[in-house]
Amino acid sequence: MTPREKQKLATINKKANTCLRLSLGLVLTLILVKMVFSNRAATWGHTLEEIKKDTYGLQKQTQLLKSQLVQTTGGLDQLTDQARQQGFTDKPNYQYFTSGPTVAQKLP
Repeated sequence: MTPREKQKLATINKKANTCLRLSLGLVLTLILVKMVFSNRAATWGHTLEEIKKDTYGLQKQTQLLKSQLVQTTGGLDQLTDQARQQGFTDKPNYQYFTSGPTVAQKLP
């Protein structure tokens, strides 16, 4: 082999090594990114499941409280009648008080 061919071969080897290193670096970086995002997705899924469980528990508790309210008071109709007997009303009558003339209107 001539020195020129050896130099050309060395240049090609350097380029191939550089491409190989860059490709491996890119693959490793993409693998790490995928791992991070899959980990976050798993965490979000776990958090979502906890929120769903809490929501279900609160809905169940609300339903239990509603049923206890119905058992204790006899329902909304009976509560409405009791409220009316105590003086509460569905449609309040609003009265507005107007103030007298202002000081500037009183002056001549």
